[in-house]
Amino acid sequence: MNRIAQRLACAVLLAATLPLAAMAGPEEDYVAARDKAVAASLAAAKAGKSSDEAVAKREEAALKDLGKRMAAVLGPLKFKGLGTPTYTLQVLSYSETEPVAQLDGLSFANKDFTSRIIVTPEGVFQGWLAARAKDKEAPVGFAGGLKPAVTTDYFYNNALSFDGGGYTPYVALPVAAVPGETAFAMLGLYSDDVPGNAAPGDLAIVRIADGRAMVGTTQAKLDIKPIAACDAIWKPYTAKADALRSAVEKENRENDPRWDEISKTEGDGSDAYRACFAKEAPNQPFFAAAVKQAEAFLATARGK
Repeated sequence: MNRIAQRLACAVLLAATLPLAAMAGPEEDYVAARDKAVAASLAAAKAGKSSDEAVAKREEAALKDLGKRMAAVLGPLKFKGLGTPTYTLQVLSYSETEPVAQLDGLSFANKDFTSRIIVTPEGVFQGWLAARAKDKEAPVGFAGGLKPAVTTDYFYNNALSFDGGGYTPYVALPVAAVPGETAFAMLGLYSDDVPGNAAPGDLAIVRIADGRAMVGTTQAKLDIKPIAACDAIWKPYTAKADALRSAVEKENRENDPRWDEISKTEGDGSDAYRACFAKEAPNQPFFAAAVKQAEAFLATARGK
């Protein structure tokens, strides 16, 4: 065997015997660094040292390092109208047993934060999706994969991490994907309260292509008229909730259990209204405009 053949044979043997981590690429290195930092944060919380200055500085340095690693994995990115990206994670754990549930990636937003796109490697996204499917709070059906997951508020509120309030999807929009792309769009509402029969005013998109996953929201510009059939479904719920609220406030009992019933009634009414809206929306005048606006936002996410 000549010297070149010997070197080649040795290289093949070395590759076969090295641990996977030794051959890991930038994305795997990022995941390993993130998991190590999260484990350290959880350990500090368990030891009651989360507020220690040294621990806080260590976590701050870890987040800065993770942001740089994420940017290196994703490479150069630019979206029309959206500014300089920031790393999405601001903490690594919520308690000694709860690691951060937010999707880690880079966030691109406009000046008033009404349009935003989160970008992350597809492998990181799939790992995050699988982890959220195991959460005790995950909705029924979430574990069925991406298609059912993107119809839930749980998906968007963890992926986008709103500063107060949250996004509630109302109806799926039949957007056209380009070859090699997976794309979903929803019309929904960002709100601080239970949506009730409020009209949706925000678009959400999910796009997977070229080894990257994106989740974004933007305000919609739609003229949505009240849908009588859906309001008729919603009114009995709100009437019941209002009657209960009047009785509770009049009696002024401490820790009145009827407050829970009021919350449930309002939530059930909101759910019933949205179910009706999803059924009726495709036949409404605004629907085509909503699809067109969602496809325009997808075009922005494609870098066009």
